[in-house]
Amino acid sequence: MGWKRSPSASERSRAWGCAMRLLWRPATMFALALLSAWLGPAGAQQQPENIPWENSMAIAQKMAIGLLERQTGSKGLPLASFAIEVDLNLDGLPEIFAYRYAPGCDGKTCGNFLFVLEGDSYHEVLGDIPGARLVPQDKIALSAFKRNGFLEIQSDRMTIAWDGTRYVDASTFPASSLDGAAFVEACQKNRSGQQADSAPAACQCQLNRFQQIDLKQADLDSYAASLGENFEYPTGEKGEAWVVLSKIAEDVVTGCDVAIGKSQWPPAYFNHGDQPQQKLDFGAFLDACPAQDFILTNHKTGSPDRALALCGCLAREIPTYGVGQEGLDLLAQYYRDEVSDAEIEAQDADLLAAHDKASEACLSQFPAK
Repeated sequence: MGWKRSPSASERSRAWGCAMRLLWRPATMFALALLSAWLGPAGAQQQPENIPWENSMAIAQKMAIGLLERQTGSKGLPLASFAIEVDLNLDGLPEIFAYRYAPGCDGKTCGNFLFVLEGDSYHEVLGDIPGARLVPQDKIALSAFKRNGFLEIQSDRMTIAWDGTRYVDASTFPASSLDGAAFVEACQKNRSGQQADSAPAACQCQLNRFQQIDLKQADLDSYAASLGENFEYPTGEKGEAWVVLSKIAEDVVTGCDVAIGKSQWPPAYFNHGDQPQQKLDFGAFLDACPAQDFILTNHKTGSPDRALALCGCLAREIPTYGVGQEGLDLLAQYYRDEVSDAEIEAQDADLLAAHDKASEACLSQFPAK
């Protein structure tokens, strides 16, 4: 898969793409990460060096500056502001959480912001939740559970959940009341092997969660039957409905296992490089990359925000192939049409190969519009 370049760009067709190496962090770790970033260098000095995490934050901050300026009309990030990447739908393309500091913040042009790529554009998805802008960072945490494909977030005392387009107060969603006796019995029997010790807590958690997401009694009974022997899986239209139910149940099971400390959410598969990363400055790279015509006009991007998302992902991946600051700056020149393929290869024979591997990995994961 390659790019069709403008005449002024290199003649060589290349594949592009992006994704994030997601390491699942329990809810408390997300809150601590936010707090650590908020505390700045003083807090960071107490933590062991983590260059991939520092690079991720640098990329998020660079991307957030433009998104926040568009959202608030205010330029730059004042001291004590920060941004981080967090993959809320576990697709390998992280969302951007940003905190913009202002003295006496009123929550209009400052506070907490969450940017999600939907269609052609990044959308800010916290603005309709009363008070969400002003929640202290140490009171924000990822939930163990997903709803509509996105992890829920604990925002102070409120749980907020994805409604398909933005985050809203989870208490506004409908819930159901279920007779779960048959399900709990089937669930505990199903977990009677290596997971027997966690069966009571896990199965009760699953029942509670099924009620929270408004599962219907017939669906619960069908799923309970599937946990037993000799279950006949539906076909045709009922089979399609069963696939949907199975995915819902799978997310509930995983969420409960995460909640009781027995599992983690699996990251999106990504073919990362395996080289140690260097701490990098991504400013020039992320200025040049989204403006390059062959990136902006590719059929998988086609808009400035999608180009930015792709370039952010590419910025995360290229360092995993051992590319340092000199190589990253050389690629920025490449995007600005200042150097050719031959000139790059003369300076660094391995750079374009690393670039292509990262690009292929990225485009393979990049979401459809």
